[in-house]
Amino acid sequence: PGKNPYDSIRWTIVENDGKTESLIKLVALKSLFAKQLPKMPRAYIARLVFDRRHISLVILSDDPKVKDTDKEVIGSICYRPFPEMRFAEIAFCAVNSDHQVKGYGTKLMNLVKMEGARTGIEYFITYADNYAIGYFKKQGFSKSVSMPKGRYHGLIKDYDG
Repeated sequence: PGKNPYDSIRWTIVENDGKTESLIKLVALKSLFAKQLPKMPRAYIARLVFDRRHISLVILSDDPKVKDTDKEVIGSICYRPFPEMRFAEIAFCAVNSDHQVKGYGTKLMNLVKMEGARTGIEYFITYADNYAIGYFKKQGFSKSVSMPKGRYHGLIKDYDG
């Protein structure tokens, strides 16, 4: 059997469970998203990253020199699952500028999709700005929502355009 290319990647799921270890990682994620998404209000980033309904999948560096620092985080996708409707809304997706154009964005999305499948998520939905549309298209997203509207209507903000 072929070796899974994701076996060598150090990744974890981080949630606001109140544990110190989680909070340290969430602070690093808040910094990552604020730096890589400068148009996004910092208070909004903090609110969602620390919201107990949101989950963040994080790729971590295995360099011991950066353990428990902001530099340990290579990239992350923060999303909110709606388990009863079997979908999740992606809030933020970013890769540290030192690690961009190395395939981490694709690896992040594939890990999120694998984790979603494992936890019963059938669809991911997101609102992408003009800078992010290309990335999401490359990851298999489309501009039109293929999920039945009844599943997400009233649960997430409905955007036009």
